[in-house]
Amino acid sequence: MEKIRRLKFKEVAKKGEIIKIKTLAEHDMESGVRRDPDTGVIYPRLIIQKVTAKYNGKLVFRANWFSGVSPNPILTFYIKAEKSGLIEIEWKDDYSTSTYKRAYIKVLDENNEEVLPVDYTL
Repeated sequence: MEKIRRLKFKEVAKKGEIIKIKTLAEHDMESGVRRDPDTGVIYPRLIIQKVTAKYNGKLVFRANWFSGVSPNPILTFYIKAEKSGLIEIEWKDDYSTSTYKRAYIKVLDENNEEVLPVDYTL
């Protein structure tokens, strides 16, 4: 079954506005110290180790997680909206398996025109 990844934020923002980004990663976060009560076998460790966030391809947030993080972790951080573009969150686990969630944020200037991440000046 595919694990759920969620990314939530204000989809339209004014230029310079501080935006709250909220993420959720459905994951058991097995610490590797718990035993099966019937067999005594230790469940193997499988946690999300690294979380990175990019805004228009530029790294804006990075976290290293350890076994103390609860299952289905929620993460909140803030960015300053300067230009419209892609927000991308990557979760990487112990086995280097990556999952992603991507979304587009639209940034408007004082004239309510979209601020695009492309510079046309020569």
